[in-house]
Amino acid sequence: MTKRIRMTNVAAAVAIKSYRRMTVEMGAPARSLQLKTMHTPDFLAFPTPPLSGNVDTGLQILDGRFTFGGQSLDVGENGDPWSNAAPSEKFAFRLHSFEWLKDLDAVATDPKLNKTQPHQVAKAKTRAQFLFDRWIGIFGEWNPYSWDEDILSNRLFELLSYWKNLFYEGEDTDQQSTRKRNLFRQLKRLKKTYNRTPEGISKLKAAATMVLGGACLTGRTDVYLDKGLDLVEDEIDKQILADGGHVSRSPLRCVEALEILLTIESALVKREIQGSKQIQRAIDRLSPMIRFFSLPEHGFFSFNGSGEFSAKRLDNLLRQVSVGSKRFGYAPHTGYQRLERNGTVIMADSGSSPERPYDLEAHLAPLAFEMATEAGRLIVNCGWNDNQPSQWREPMRATAAHSTLVLGNKNAGKLLSGGLAEQVMGPAIQFPAGPTRSSRKEQDVGTWLEASHEGYLADFGLIHRRRLYLDATGEDFRGEDSLLVPLGEAPLTSDLIPFAIRFHLAPRTRVTLAQDQNSALLIQPGGQGWRFRTDGGPLKLEKSVYLARGHRPIRTEQLVILGQAYGDGDGQARTNRVRWTLKKMGKVDQNITQRKSTSR
Repeated sequence: MTKRIRMTNVAAAVAIKSYRRMTVEMGAPARSLQLKTMHTPDFLAFPTPPLSGNVDTGLQILDGRFTFGGQSLDVGENGDPWSNAAPSEKFAFRLHSFEWLKDLDAVATDPKLNKTQPHQVAKAKTRAQFLFDRWIGIFGEWNPYSWDEDILSNRLFELLSYWKNLFYEGEDTDQQSTRKRNLFRQLKRLKKTYNRTPEGISKLKAAATMVLGGACLTGRTDVYLDKGLDLVEDEIDKQILADGGHVSRSPLRCVEALEILLTIESALVKREIQGSKQIQRAIDRLSPMIRFFSLPEHGFFSFNGSGEFSAKRLDNLLRQVSVGSKRFGYAPHTGYQRLERNGTVIMADSGSSPERPYDLEAHLAPLAFEMATEAGRLIVNCGWNDNQPSQWREPMRATAAHSTLVLGNKNAGKLLSGGLAEQVMGPAIQFPAGPTRSSRKEQDVGTWLEASHEGYLADFGLIHRRRLYLDATGEDFRGEDSLLVPLGEAPLTSDLIPFAIRFHLAPRTRVTLAQDQNSALLIQPGGQGWRFRTDGGPLKLEKSVYLARGHRPIRTEQLVILGQAYGDGDGQARTNRVRWTLKKMGKVDQNITQRKSTSR
């Protein structure tokens, strides 16, 4: 396990950050003058908005209530949030990124509201214009926070995407001209500071925003279009892998990248500008990955910071692309395996930690898996989505928050946590959970997968090997977890090391633990039953949480196989090898689990 971040890296990051802070503070007056513009651009085209917002959230904003990540700010029906202290930095980031525009757009374009409450449709446009005008009045000249590169590109992308429905008025008024000039002012700043935009999806969005500005606005904007297209192609090369995954290994980033590329493609088509073949190829690679990560009943598997996703968002995305008829079960570059038979789907993480600087949201979850059936999710990871309280973020990246084996109560890798290093480098992975190896066999009787990782090799001298099998009926799922010293290596110890194999259960899954502590009955909503058995143990039932949806952790449970492995084992003895099975039982009387607490 190689250390990625050393003190020399931290020192260099401190120096760069200090220099940038100094230049921001000392150069603010001159910067404000540099961004002055008398040019009032007109729109030549409008892109298709990347995604639809939430009507209910939009109606709350009309009433003056902004909600992000479980936190709220109530400014009243005629107030604005710009003169109020935000509940948190994360809240302020999303507020100044104009993330709320999509929800007002949802109100402004909702056909049902247009018939039943047309005044709300008009009010959504008026509210959006008022909030932008107030922002210009307070922050429009310059502000070190709200003009930060990441926030700037997010805000510009939102404004350009939703301008037609919320701001377009045909003939210009004085206020409309002020809005357009400020828009162009922000575009100038983005071009100047692009290189300081954080790596990853933020940089792809910043490059795409320059393309939107160049394609949609008048007035010497060819330079933005040409430069933006070059930068988008550069970021595609860096971020979109050959199998269509994102370099961060996050399903969420795949969705966002596809939405970004479809948005700029729509603007280019409307301007009748020849688009980049590289952009189209990236769209063609990303599109099948959306289906690869999808559950049978819609939604996404939750890995590396991705939440469940709404079916509406995924359906909207898939309507815009052609995913083709060919399905695949292995994403070799992104590092995921999909086992699917007869409505039962297993998604297994067989990849290593993503490389820096794309690891800031990655989890330490080698060989973790999730399982879903036509009845819904069954085995999950604790998951994450950006609406959850920020204090839960680090615990949800831990190995124990996933359905995998935890050795010695330690993570399979190490995150930067606290101190100067995290302040300047971000919550990066200091020691990766890897490397990993995997192989699979597709046969008529079922699918076999074998994978291993070295995340515990440095601390304990053992590798974790997991074997999975899903039969052709989709009703018999088996696993084997082994801990062994690699061939040709000397053991670090011969002592017993405790381990726990965790199976986090989806919320609303009912569970009864058998008295023999070797089996359990799992019942999905609707009464679909599954019998879990193991030759290891004891098998325990413990509390867990689920954060892949909603804005608060949801209480749930987990099955845990406890054991102790010898540090010099070869993975064959019962101490170092545990087998388990999940077999479908058909419909089960749900009253069986009414008194499940008595069996704990």
